[in-house]
Amino acid sequence: MYKKQRAFTMIELLVSATIIILLTAAGLVSFSQAAISSRNAKRKADLETIRQSLTLYKQDNSYYSLINNPSFDGLVTALHAGEYLSEPVLTDPKGVAPYIYQATCSSVNSGGNCVKLILRAVLEPNPGTTYDIIAL
Repeated sequence: MYKKQRAFTMIELLVSATIIILLTAAGLVSFSQAAISSRNAKRKADLETIRQSLTLYKQDNSYYSLINNPSFDGLVTALHAGEYLSEPVLTDPKGVAPYIYQATCSSVNSGGNCVKLILRAVLEPNPGTTYDIIAL
């Protein structure tokens, strides 16, 4: 007499493996989207920090910069030197240096000083997507 052993059939194993693979793929896609959203939120928060520092700088000096088109790195360095910003260099959350940030003077007073800046960050995943903050 043969004793019948209970085991999974090949079909049951393939169905189980397929379900596990699909769930894993869905989890990875969700995780990568969450990571992108997190990095973009950090970029936006960094721009807001720079805007707040620039507002304090402007209250003390009545303008943002002596030049019409300051570089973003130059602004960060000047804000740090003036103790308006605690970090001398901002690092990109993705680990890519330098940040893809821009600072553009959009309004100049009669003395040639910048009184209105537009701060821009390039967001992921589409390099054409930007986030702008206006510092008045």
